Amino acid sequence: MMDFEAKYWHLSQFQLSKRLSRHEMINMCNSLIMKYFKKGLQVCPENNITKNVYFLKKGTIKIVSLCNNGEEIIKDIIKKGDIFGILGLLHGESEDDYAVALEDAVVCIIDVETLKRMMAENHHLNNYIFKLAGIRINKLERRLESLIYKDAKTRIHEFVFDYLNEHGIESGEFMVANFLLSNKDIGRLTSTSRQTVSKTINHLKTKGIIDFDKNTIKCRKSSSYIKKPN
Repeated sequence: MMDFEAKYWHLSQFQLSKRLSRHEMINMCNSLIMKYFKKGLQVCPENNITKNVYFLKKGTIKIVSLCNNGEEIIKDIIKKGDIFGILGLLHGESEDDYAVALEDAVVCIIDVETLKRMMAENHHLNNYIFKLAGIRINKLERRLESLIYKDAKTRIHEFVFDYLNEHGIESGEFMVANFLLSNKDIGRLTSTSRQTVSKTINHLKTKGIIDFDKNTIKCRKSSSYIKKPN
C-alpha cells in the first residue's frame, strides 16, 4: 500500500498527471515500477532504453552511447521532473543508448507498450506525449546545428547558459545549478576538448559572468544570458 501511495504521489508531481483521470492515474501507478539508483549506476541495465519510459522524480541522469572506439558520447542531461525514453515510442531512440545517474536518483518506470495502450485511449495524454517528443527532437536538432555551424567557444557558451536556464533554481540574486559535469563531460556534449572547456569557462568566471566551484555554478539573474520569466 505504501509503495502504491508513493508512486501515486510521485506521478502527481508531473504535468502528465493533469491529462489523466483518477482511474487512469490508478491504472498507471499499478503499471509503474519505482527504483532507486546510486550515483554512477546505470539505470535499468537489464533493458535497453527503448523498452521503457522513465519519470525522473529525484536526481539527474545523463543519456549516453558508445562510439565504435569505446569513447562515451553524452547525448542529453535529464533533470528532476523530466520524462525520458519517449523517443522509444517513435522508434527514434537508439538501442545503444543508456542512462547513468549523475547523482542519487529515484525513477518511476513504465513499459512502452503499456503507455501506448493508455495513449490510444486518451487523446489528451497522446497529444502531451507527442509534444514532449517534439521538444526533445527540436533540442537534438538545435544541438546538431550548433555542432555544424558554430565554433567551439560559442558551443561551450551556449551549453553553459542552457544548462543554467534548464537546471538552475533562483537563489537571491543568482540562478544556481548543481555542477554535476566534469570539463570532459562538457567537452563530450559540445564536441570540444577538455582544455578548451576549461579555458572558456574560466574566462567567463574571470569576466564575472559566471561563478562556480566543484559543487555549483551560478550566474546573476539580471544577466542577459538568463531567461526571464514569461
